[in-house]
Amino acid sequence: MSTFFAMDQLMLDRPQRTRGRPAQNAALAVDEATLLGLVFATFAERGYEGTTLRDLSKQLGVSHNLLNVRYGRKEDLWIRAIDWRMAQASPFVETAFDEQADAEVRLRHLVQRFCLWATRNGDIVALTNLEGCRSTWRLDHIVERFVSPFQKRLDDLLDAVRRQRPVDDLSTAALMALLVQGVGFYFNAAPMQQRLGAGREIDAAHAHEQAERLASFLLAALLPPVA
Repeated sequence: MSTFFAMDQLMLDRPQRTRGRPAQNAALAVDEATLLGLVFATFAERGYEGTTLRDLSKQLGVSHNLLNVRYGRKEDLWIRAIDWRMAQASPFVETAFDEQADAEVRLRHLVQRFCLWATRNGDIVALTNLEGCRSTWRLDHIVERFVSPFQKRLDDLLDAVRRQRPVDDLSTAALMALLVQGVGFYFNAAPMQQRLGAGREIDAAHAHEQAERLASFLLAALLPPVA
């Protein structure tokens, strides 16, 4: 029997409190995707320092001690939530790298997919905005685990396109910032866009169309017409 299931069984075997605190086995009733989704969203909204395991356990209705047993320290839970969320969100964009298509077509699909991705993943945009402004072990984890591997594949794809046609000499760091902090912020800072009169562009009925328009704009700059 694995340690994880052994610990959960131990929780089941203990007498349960009937007043004051959540039941010790309450976490077993919480789907892990629901739990990690709430954890990620809380870190994205409040930041690492503004989030405590005790507060998370209250939101989930589970024992504070059980969260410690199941996930370890707060930093371990942060890593687990980030890895889980990124594993969910990344394939939508990254499948463009592996398409059986010409390099320019793959690049166009990648940018189009990234703009669509930005309409659906505001929590990731928010978290990267928070963590990207400070030099911490958390930023190291995000960059080493997710950003640098993506950047390497994007560099390789751009090099392949450059062998076929002219490409603007924009760094991949700048391109990724335009996509995440630019397009991503645009779609997910709804209160600001509403105050600027652009709220309709990013509502559910129009976000897909607007994402395609932004992708076309970026691609027109990145891939100038061939003389």
